[in-house]
Amino acid sequence: MTAVRLEIGSTVDLLTKGEMDEALSGYEMTRASGVKYTRMPRLYATPASGTVVLGTTSPWAGPHSGYCWSIQRLSCTGLGTGNTPDILNIYRNGTNTDPVWQLNGNTFGYTFGRGEFILLPGEFIQAASLGSLVSTTQVTLNADVFELPAEMLGKVLLLWPRQSSPRSPGQLHPAPRRWHWHWMTPRAR
Repeated sequence: MTAVRLEIGSTVDLLTKGEMDEALSGYEMTRASGVKYTRMPRLYATPASGTVVLGTTSPWAGPHSGYCWSIQRLSCTGLGTGNTPDILNIYRNGTNTDPVWQLNGNTFGYTFGRGEFILLPGEFIQAASLGSLVSTTQVTLNADVFELPAEMLGKVLLLWPRQSSPRSPGQLHPAPRRWHWHWMTPRAR
């Protein structure tokens, strides 16, 4: 601490620049520890009359209160394949909105880069078939997500290394950059 003499006759201890930098660096790392990898609760249903809707009952497939999800992977099983595969539309906050993504029996999984598929606090995923399904088996929807505090969303989107997406197997990506959290700038290797 640095001691400063005030005109009022009192002594106050203040942080030096180095002490302030150290304290803020620890604070940023503590906040970064709020980011965690998790899996979305599995949604499943059996088609009835050629249609299926997933995610209509509690627990909702969405982030906890005060948190956001950055969805990294979506995949489904149980859809019919072939020349006219079964189609499953993915919705944010119910099937009465526009779909945000679409899966089918032939292309049943996708990966997303940062910021490409975000759920904010209070939002949730639902899925519904498009047209009549050929499949009569149980349809499931799975996802891998990063859950993070809502106030960190902007920082995480700016700091995570970019990846092209959706990715196909075998596609090469450049090595991610290393980030120096305190100054929020990339560090040279």
